[in-house]
Amino acid sequence: MKTFKGLLRAIFLVICFVILIFFRKEASDFFSYSRNFIAHFFDSAYSYQVVNDLTLENASLKRELAALQTVSPDKKGDFSVSVEVYSRYPFNDKSSLVINKGTADGIAVGMPVLAAKNILLGRIKAVRTTQSEVETIFSADWKTSAFVGAGRVKAVVQGGIPPHLELIPKDALLVEGDSATNSAPEFPLGLLIGTVTTVRDDEKKVWHASDIATPYQIEELRSVLVLTHFP
Repeated sequence: MKTFKGLLRAIFLVICFVILIFFRKEASDFFSYSRNFIAHFFDSAYSYQVVNDLTLENASLKRELAALQTVSPDKKGDFSVSVEVYSRYPFNDKSSLVINKGTADGIAVGMPVLAAKNILLGRIKAVRTTQSEVETIFSADWKTSAFVGAGRVKAVVQGGIPPHLELIPKDALLVEGDSATNSAPEFPLGLLIGTVTTVRDDEKKVWHASDIATPYQIEELRSVLVLTHFP
């Protein structure tokens, strides 16, 4: 019986020796994993470090996810490209601007152009490889719809110098300083166009009209924003 047990012990030792010789790397990885696994439960310092590392990694991933989620085409100003405006000094043509980006930069005809975030200036009228022409609300050819004042009174924006509001109902209660915001589907809803100045009768005395005061001076614009993902 003792001989048999001794034989089994010898066989076991030989097997262990063979494993260590031929599967040395696998055995080392196994023992290393086992040690770390046991340490995870019994070594408080080790466990704290693991948990702390995982917490920091999770926080980092959450920040990255939040940053990605803020990029939304529904928010005005997102998916916008800042472009520089060519100077036309000493000429005083406000009806159009030339910017320094074109088809090579993803600019296309019809894209909205903002004087600043949430402030409508115009739209892309013509595009070349590295330049584009912007038609502005100061152009006599400009005509879009707008909401005016807290009651969202419907009106028409007629381009010009200055641009003005037309077809305002005579019973509309508007005052100087009321905001005129875009309601035309070609541009994001609610973009600021300007504010009401003095409300007056139109030429036929059927409607009210008003000039629009813009919160910028077009001749002082050095850069504008192009919304590249609308609609």
